[in-house]
Amino acid sequence: MEVAAYLTEKAHSVSVVELEEVPFKKFFGERVGRAIMKMFENNRVKFYMQTEVSELREQEGKLKEVVLKSGKVLRADVCVIGIGATPATGFLKQSGINIDSKGFIVVNKMMQTNIPGVFAAGDAVAFPLALRNNKKANIPHWQMAHIHGRIAALNMLAHGTEISTVPYLWTAMFGKSIRYTGYGEGFDDVVIQGDLDELKFVAFYTKNDEVVAVASMNYDPIVSKVAEVLAAGRSIRKRDVE
Repeated sequence: MEVAAYLTEKAHSVSVVELEEVPFKKFFGERVGRAIMKMFENNRVKFYMQTEVSELREQEGKLKEVVLKSGKVLRADVCVIGIGATPATGFLKQSGINIDSKGFIVVNKMMQTNIPGVFAAGDAVAFPLALRNNKKANIPHWQMAHIHGRIAALNMLAHGTEISTVPYLWTAMFGKSIRYTGYGEGFDDVVIQGDLDELKFVAFYTKNDEVVAVASMNYDPIVSKVAEVLAAGRSIRKRDVE
């Protein structure tokens, strides 16, 4: 989506093909996803949802057309394929280091693997997330990699420091910034304040009546304030934001 937003000023036309019915549905929920989708449509981006690419056609060694499963044919000079990422940890399979079913290196609160003196950090690890009762999580974002490296280094120097940071990330599209804090995986409801149509809102993601993540656009500094509350070890209930 960031690439699509960037290309609107460079390309004749931009199309997004997606399996879901709205972009960002798993991450931001359907209502926020639709608001962002509308923002993209207002900037000339076309969406082809709930379908996938079945064929790429070339002419004289260059991409010419993208054929969708629906039969729709899109003229294209460039195709950017976002298929996710898997950790390149295969080389550790015979090492004795504990790796989970998804290929992530499992570490404790000190970023240490199951082998004493061996530490791991960054996108390739699953670590205990304090604000979700030490559930093992993988968060491939630069802020998290920074703190991982710091905690790992401190513990290599025998400082006995545990990771307790709150995830905080942001993205910018069409000059508008979306900020996000917490860990919303598995949220069961979304409480929205503000105006989605005006792209000025804050969305509270809840699970079992507890706020587990918050996203906002043009609603600063609410996300930073929530991050401070979570970092202090305090919880926010659903009724507090309703």
